[in-house]
Amino acid sequence: GMGKVEEFMDQMDDVMAKARDGPGMILKAAQEQVDGIQKKLEAALADPSSLVPSGGGVAACAAGYYGGEVAKKLRAVSDDTSGLVAVMTKMAEDVQKPMKDLAEGLEKALSQLEGSVKGLAKLPKLIQQEMQGKDSPDDIAKIDTAPMKKALDGGDMDGPLSAIGGMKGVIEGAIAVLKSGAEALQGFLESAPGAVRSAFDLPAPLCALQSVLMSQAPQLMTDLLGMLEKLEGVSLQPVMDAMNGTMDKVANLDVEQIKAPVNKFMESAKELVEKLDKTVSGAKLASGGGMPSMGGMGGFGK
Repeated sequence: GMGKVEEFMDQMDDVMAKARDGPGMILKAAQEQVDGIQKKLEAALADPSSLVPSGGGVAACAAGYYGGEVAKKLRAVSDDTSGLVAVMTKMAEDVQKPMKDLAEGLEKALSQLEGSVKGLAKLPKLIQQEMQGKDSPDDIAKIDTAPMKKALDGGDMDGPLSAIGGMKGVIEGAIAVLKSGAEALQGFLESAPGAVRSAFDLPAPLCALQSVLMSQAPQLMTDLLGMLEKLEGVSLQPVMDAMNGTMDKVANLDVEQIKAPVNKFMESAKELVEKLDKTVSGAKLASGGGMPSMGGMGGFGK
């Protein structure tokens, strides 16, 4: 019955709220952390002394050569990070428009649907109010059926329902953008920690001193690995799951399932209003001698 319509409206309200909020918070967290890694790398490359172990014989004998080798490798990591920053920034920008379009489109469509459905939903109460206490032809003749007929017009349901179904492409675009960004982030997280560790490996002929180096590893390496580990905790999967859920709701929208109960309700209500309208017309023509019969006026379809 009409409960299906209310359930659908509630689902679309939820989709609209999520679209309006968007994936902003998660994307912002990821962006900020990637930016932090990039700035850390840039600062380190501008200060080669931060690339060598602190104190000890290894630092003294290898500082110049070792620092230069580390800088070369970290430059590649910095380039990858810079590329990810660009991807994340573009993803945030590219996903903003489809999410905004989705929220605004749903808001407009639901507003139109709500007007139609609400008008019908209020019809039984409107009829009851008009008929209450009317027990004479003169009273019946004063009933105004115009608002009831207006509610029966129901407004346009096909337009807004088609508009909602047509948003499939908008959602697909947002999902594609998020998927691309998620893959870039995952690829970076799979390669970056190893690249950072590798960058601090001692080159030949100093590799025999590697274990000594790791016992006094540069603070930069520790910091970078810690930042990368923290970035791994930022997952775009919840956003992807929410968008796929939205996609399912829109893609599987059964227009007839929404329209059928409304049309059934309208048919039942129309019959009742027509009978009432005839009764009112008869009451206006009546001259004493009893009120026109209102028999056969049943209830609404359920």
